[in-house]
Amino acid sequence: MRDLNGYLKKILYLFSIFFLFFTFPLKLFANSDFTINSNFNHKLTVGSVETEVILQVNSTGPKVITYYTASIPLANLKTTCKNFKTGEPIECTYYHRGSVTDVLLDLKNTVTRPENPLEVAISYTTSINESNSYTVSSNVLDTKTVGVTVTYPKEMGEPFWTSDPIQSVRLKGEDSMEIFISNPVHPSISFLFGEKITYRFDINKVFTNSSSGENQVFEIYVPSDTYTQIVIWDEISPLPNTTLKDEDGNYIFKYDVPPNESVDCTISGYIQKLKIDEEEEVKKSFLTQKTGYWTISNSTEFTRVNTYLKKRGLDVNSSFDDIQKLDDSEKELFYKYIYQYVLDRLSFSKDITLGITNETRLGATSLTENPNSASAIDYADFLIALLRQYGVPSRLIVGYVSNITGYTSDGFYHHWVEYYDLNQKAWVVADPFLEDYIEKSLFGNPFYDHITIIRRGKSAVAPKLSFFSEGDFAVKSETEKEIIAEFDFKANLSFERMVSTQKHTRGYINLTNTGNTALNDYQILNSNIEDMSSFIDPLNNLRSRIILPNQSSKIQFNFPSDKLKHEEIEIDLLLQNSGIFEKEINLKTPLGKDTPYSLRIGSKVLSILLFVILLLLIYLGIRFVRKKKNG
Repeated sequence: MRDLNGYLKKILYLFSIFFLFFTFPLKLFANSDFTINSNFNHKLTVGSVETEVILQVNSTGPKVITYYTASIPLANLKTTCKNFKTGEPIECTYYHRGSVTDVLLDLKNTVTRPENPLEVAISYTTSINESNSYTVSSNVLDTKTVGVTVTYPKEMGEPFWTSDPIQSVRLKGEDSMEIFISNPVHPSISFLFGEKITYRFDINKVFTNSSSGENQVFEIYVPSDTYTQIVIWDEISPLPNTTLKDEDGNYIFKYDVPPNESVDCTISGYIQKLKIDEEEEVKKSFLTQKTGYWTISNSTEFTRVNTYLKKRGLDVNSSFDDIQKLDDSEKELFYKYIYQYVLDRLSFSKDITLGITNETRLGATSLTENPNSASAIDYADFLIALLRQYGVPSRLIVGYVSNITGYTSDGFYHHWVEYYDLNQKAWVVADPFLEDYIEKSLFGNPFYDHITIIRRGKSAVAPKLSFFSEGDFAVKSETEKEIIAEFDFKANLSFERMVSTQKHTRGYINLTNTGNTALNDYQILNSNIEDMSSFIDPLNNLRSRIILPNQSSKIQFNFPSDKLKHEEIEIDLLLQNSGIFEKEINLKTPLGKDTPYSLRIGSKVLSILLFVILLLLIYLGIRFVRKKKNG
């Protein structure tokens, strides 16, 4: 009998699943008279997220619903259900189907009308391991999510970043904050609290010199420090033979490999995206030059652009070509409208995928004639060409978009634009292709998911990305541990012994990086030597190099000897990293002076001669005394 009961239970269980999946959902969703919207209420706590999803079943006329199945794309949920309006419990049974939990609600022939839709609340709790990063699923299959409300403790502050734009943030009670997001794009919404977002990156490259004749130099471009990201180095093995910074601020590691040998290069660290309020001054004229892919030879295109701007309220004529002629409020509108012009003018092939592909790069001029098959780099080129036409500094970024926003399951290499906002005096990120691709407004987005690897401002085609494959460069969000940037150095000042007959004397500032971030700039603030900076040796100038952790380098000076009039030399030195970190150091050293070699030889000869004369006088004196005694 026990075995028979067991078989009966299994048969009933299988029948209920069949009944659940093939009867009720089909009856409901086959009827076009129903529309189902969902609203999510999430409460963030330590270690868990408490969720209540409110399903609103709308109908075009009076309808009777006996059962309804809600499929939630989360595994192993345990749910409770109620009528949202009355608070009365609703009998619901949950079934686990892989990564989905199906909730069967017994609605007992509830009537729904257009003026009185049925509203059902399903509650469940999910556990989390993060302390400052939350990803909350806000999706019921075959429904439209129209709103997401997130409540969390007040002490967490406002989110540093969210994957969907927030409509409002307000205080709820004395101890809680409430976020509201309308019509989210993503089925899962990510929230990050704190002051930064941190990524772990790993680079692995093998450089092989297969020649048997001479050493070969290999270069690799690595993520660099900018005004929006700081690189914290964990491991660089081996240290490069040379570390350079080009005019665009890119970091270049150079490895000198002997013949028939290989260097297995392992580089790892962290990239922190920051909110930076620091103002930056742009002095490089090449950032507004119209050249190559960034020029538009079709003059009628700019007449078209100016007409577009005028229709949107900017008082410009057909020959307008200088943003400096606009006031501050007009400049902000200009940036927005030029960005929107690119979106309206270009389109992409629907079979294109995210990531850097082998699509033919058209260039801005060709895009005016063929705007309908643009790739990500085409969108970027076109925007840069337009911005530079009006005197706005801009550059192309080759970088990596992380998976925190959910565009892809992993991340992808990508092209986007940075332009210099003359009002903010800061670089601003713009990604018109991604906005067009995901059909979501991104203008003004902080883009904390965009990681800069290479900046191209001087050339549209160089430098090249050093890696593309998954094994070469790996990025993932780091939320499990606190990564602290350290900017610290050991420094001393030294001089070669000063020789009065020589016209120049060499001096050195010796630096050793004892932190975990790079030095990429410096300033001499004060010195008791007039015009100290003018004596820096141009061939040994740190401005074109960076100093990595555990690296040492020096700044060399060539001083005219007549300028060194002090017995002690003093320098106030400011070490910098992209305006994010600064360290001021005071250096002092006595100035050792030396006598010319000929004078030193002459003085020694004279000393010996005087000594011999003295001995002779003593000898003669003794003889004189003895002679006098004997006489």
